[in-house]
Amino acid sequence: MHIGELASRTGASAKAIRLYEEQGLLGPVPRQGVYRVYGERHLQQVLLIRQAQSVGFRLAELHPLLAGGEEPDWPELYQRLQDKRAALRAEIRRLQRLDAQLGRIGAEIHACIGGQPQADQALCATEPAQRGALLQEA
Repeated sequence: MHIGELASRTGASAKAIRLYEEQGLLGPVPRQGVYRVYGERHLQQVLLIRQAQSVGFRLAELHPLLAGGEEPDWPELYQRLQDKRAALRAEIRRLQRLDAQLGRIGAEIHACIGGQPQADQALCATEPAQRGALLQEA
């Protein structure tokens, strides 16, 4: 198949496919005159690359796993997926802490706006620029 068909079947642009080839992720691609001729192995490789990219892998991360266009290093790919999942879970925990902090700050501001007695009057009495510094300490 030519690059147009490969692009159509994988959803990758012809430019992306040429980049994958240039970076050695597809292995050797035979030519028929000036045209590249891709096979089923190339199709599978492009699909794998696109799937990996969709879950956050960069091409540079894929290079050691797919270089040469031969069978991917499945055990190493599995380990890298597990590492990405661990990093994602850590980021989720960080974002949950940030969300809780924003909730506390929002409640303080809401209490100031509403003039509620439980509001921290020192916080409510400060200028907005100073309030930012006080909120950072919270």
